[in-house]
Amino acid sequence: KEGTIKRRLARRMAATDSGDYLDYFYALEKNPEEYENLLRDLTIKVSRFFRNRHIFQVLYNEVLPDIVNNKTRQNDKTLRIWGPGCAFGEEIYSVTITLLEYLKKTKKRVDDYDMSIFGTDIDEQALSKAKLGIYDKKAVRNVKKEILDAYFIMKGEHFQLIDSIKNLVNFTRDNLTSEKHISPPSGVIANYDLILCRNTLIYFSADLQQRAFLNFIRSLNPRGYLVLGSSESIPKDFKDYFILTNLKDKIYKFRGQGQGGSEQ
Repeated sequence: KEGTIKRRLARRMAATDSGDYLDYFYALEKNPEEYENLLRDLTIKVSRFFRNRHIFQVLYNEVLPDIVNNKTRQNDKTLRIWGPGCAFGEEIYSVTITLLEYLKKTKKRVDDYDMSIFGTDIDEQALSKAKLGIYDKKAVRNVKKEILDAYFIMKGEHFQLIDSIKNLVNFTRDNLTSEKHISPPSGVIANYDLILCRNTLIYFSADLQQRAFLNFIRSLNPRGYLVLGSSESIPKDFKDYFILTNLKDKIYKFRGQGQGGSEQ
């Protein structure tokens, strides 16, 4: 998305009265806060609750049943979900609501599971908003009325998530492409049953995508799932690690590290 990046960079140059790229470089050197301003502008945040609703239907009808049934067979009560590049939290909260709705349908108790749900991003301000869980009408326009009534409270012109949902999701600053860790810093261990990373990787170079996928295969539970955006795909070096289970919605099942090629 070179054009998008150039437009956003030009906006920061105008805001700092920089005549050219060299001027802006000096502005960055003189003002460390401008790094954060640039970072916020370059990290594209376009989301809403239940964006591309059919994906959440597949999660509800196919992915979550497979995960939970496997856990039941293994007498494993942990459920671990990671949403890297979570921005303001709409998507990771949507997954959490979908999980709770599935557990309710199958008459399973939330308290019977040790849930670890993480949303991570490099933008501290976005994470602060995600933790508040307050959204405008545009963000919830895809939410069904029964879900809106069950999980949100009307606050003037805004909608606030109920505490029982907010308390299930942990938000923390993290760089998806970092080479220094194998899971979010607050995650303690990896073994994620589901990683939802949609429409983030398209803004990464090939090298950064390689780093991200290395972290994915290190962080996923064997038989765990990875969900990508519609225009994203798995780099060829990592294809053997995954089985494509849903082409339309880019849902992949992890084979386990022992099933792929040699670790990158």
